[in-house]
Amino acid sequence: MGGFLGQVAKRLGAGKVLGTVGNPEKAKLAASFGYDELFVRSEFAEKTLKSTGQKGVHAVFDPVGGSMRKQSLEVLCPLGQLVVVGNASGEEDVSHSFNQIWFSNKQSAGFTLGGYAESNPAETGKAAREALSMLARKEIHAEIHGVYPLEKAAEALTLLEQKNTVGKLVLKV
Repeated sequence: MGGFLGQVAKRLGAGKVLGTVGNPEKAKLAASFGYDELFVRSEFAEKTLKSTGQKGVHAVFDPVGGSMRKQSLEVLCPLGQLVVVGNASGEEDVSHSFNQIWFSNKQSAGFTLGGYAESNPAETGKAAREALSMLARKEIHAEIHGVYPLEKAAEALTLLEQKNTVGKLVLKV
C-alpha cells in the first residue's frame, strides 16, 4: 500500500510526501515510489515533526496500527486527518480521547476497501479500472517480489507474515 500511496499523492499534487519503512533495507526501494523523505518506523514521530519544523502534516495514512496510530495523531497539524487503513502490526487497538481530537482540531477516519466495495460497487470498479490504467500507462509502478501459483498461496502468506518481502506478492490463478 505504501508504494502506491506515495506515487498517487505526488500525482494528485501533494507537495512534500513523507513515508515510513519497517527497516532501513526497505528505504532504497521505497524511495522509488515518490517520497521526498523516508523514516524508519521507530523514528517516525520525531523525524516527521523535525522535517515539518514542528508544524506536523496534513494527512497520515496508517496501515500499521498499534502504537503507530497514536504517533500518527501526534504528528498531525491542526485540521490534519488520520486515515486508518489497516492493522498490519497485529497490536491491540489504541484508544484515544475524542475530546483530545476535538480540542486539537484533528480528524480521524477509517477506510477498508472490502466494506466500501460492498456498499459502492460501481464507484469501486471505476476506481480499480483507473488504478490499473495508471499502472498500464506506467504513471505509477509496483515492485513485484514474486509470483506464486495458487497452490503455493500458503508459502506466500508465510513470507508476508514473516515480513520477508519487499514489494508485492502475486498469486497466479
